[in-house]
Amino acid sequence: MSAAVYCRCERLTLAPVAVRYIERASGPGVTLYACPDCAPRLTPGPLPAETAPPRG
Repeated sequence: MSAAVYCRCERLTLAPVAVRYIERASGPGVTLYACPDCAPRLTPGPLPAETAPPRG
């Protein structure tokens, strides 16, 4: 079981929902999570699979 801290209200949730991925110039990117109750109220940003270059 993993937990994550919600990016806005900072509540701890055991069912995190990925809502946005932030690229960083130095090191790996960061995924921001929301709690299930608040996730529908957020506008989702790109996630890692949506920002990866196409394979082919």
